[in-house]
Amino acid sequence: MTHWLPDIGRRTGPRYRAIAEAIADDIQAGRLGVGTRLPTHRDLAWRLGVTVGTVTRAYKEVTARGLVDGEIGRGTFVRDPRTHGWGRNSDSEPAPVDMGLNFPTEMAESEAALRATLAQIVADPRDLRLADYDTNGGRREHRAALAHWIAGFGVDATAETTLITAGAQHAISSALQALTEPGDVVLCDPLTHPGFIGVASTLRLRTVGVDWDGDGMSPDALDAAIRHHRPKALFLIPTVHNPTSLTFAEPRRRELARVIERYGLPVVEDDLYRAYADADVPAPIAAFAPEHVIYLTSASKHLSPGLRVGALHMPPRMRTRGRAAIRDSVWMAAPLTVEVVTRWLADGTADRLRDGKRGAQIRRANAARQVLGPLISIRCEASPHAWLQVPDAWEGSDAAAALLERGVVTTAGEVFATVTGAGRNRIRLALGRPRSDDDAIAGLHIVAETLLHGPAEDRAFM
Repeated sequence: MTHWLPDIGRRTGPRYRAIAEAIADDIQAGRLGVGTRLPTHRDLAWRLGVTVGTVTRAYKEVTARGLVDGEIGRGTFVRDPRTHGWGRNSDSEPAPVDMGLNFPTEMAESEAALRATLAQIVADPRDLRLADYDTNGGRREHRAALAHWIAGFGVDATAETTLITAGAQHAISSALQALTEPGDVVLCDPLTHPGFIGVASTLRLRTVGVDWDGDGMSPDALDAAIRHHRPKALFLIPTVHNPTSLTFAEPRRRELARVIERYGLPVVEDDLYRAYADADVPAPIAAFAPEHVIYLTSASKHLSPGLRVGALHMPPRMRTRGRAAIRDSVWMAAPLTVEVVTRWLADGTADRLRDGKRGAQIRRANAARQVLGPLISIRCEASPHAWLQVPDAWEGSDAAAALLERGVVTTAGEVFATVTGAGRNRIRLALGRPRSDDDAIAGLHIVAETLLHGPAEDRAFM
């Protein structure tokens, strides 16, 4: 293990990001050579005076960039840039059970459907237009198809109100750019999607978590936060909330809508997980406060994440800036992948893939309940993620690091926190990510065995 120590003293922004940038800079400068083993999470945390969770998050970021690889039981190493994929070869140890990122379950039907649809497009000379530049916001026929899809959820969407984005993360970024300026306050849940937290940080926004009660975001707490902080927007995930999987009931949605309308507060409603909600899921909050809510969804979570197709339904007063945000970032979502999604919506492929992935999530959620029992919280039948209470001997970041050492990738609860202390004794399990039901069940048993055994004082954290 190297005695390397990153220089983060002059770096601004979150500590985990400063550590990640220091690693990236030192790799580029040659100070960290290929194959160099980075310090353990605990050792680097102690030497920098930060939490283990902060180092874990930094290492995850540079792993996602392809700069380092974690090898089970050995540590984290600087990766050879000439390697491909995840940097593994046939002689390396088996890939870990990945329950870190929220991916839909893999299905052979998805690959077959994509091959068939692409073949249809290539065979039709008229579809060569899909290789051209497009107007920002998407082709009208594509916007109409996605609007029809959104309207089925209870939102008054039309081709004119709908903009197409390059996936959900781009939709979040575009919506926030349309509503805010650097330094503005954005209200959100006390635990929320890390992708939103990252976008807010990039845009130099200040996030303020609003208290919850047993039914979700408290209307009284929202009212008080609006009066106290004078926010420019509210971001929330009221359907299969990430990470808790709670779905706000209709009365709570109407109460929140009344507060939103009282103050005219712009809202970004993230509805990515509706396909996994129970059958009695209420209409989106956008249906109850239509003049104030930007509604977003995506094909990523129940069709295919690689297609990168998202949609924004925007009230008229926000639409011009929304189009500008899309144009200034990527100009347009790729018409070819949007064509694939709209064909799937029209011919029933989307419904078949959704039902198949939903069925897989039900099986895995049931397995999680059976293996982890009272430790686990899954608030809907087909939730793609489970919120795990770690035993008192653990903190979430230490549990995530110990599980990583045993070959199971999870996400520490602190990663989702916008309020100090939130998620500290929790981890999230992304149940759709493992490659098979057997892998998922094996990972769940490792989680149970590790947490019941308790943290070892001399455990070496990667």
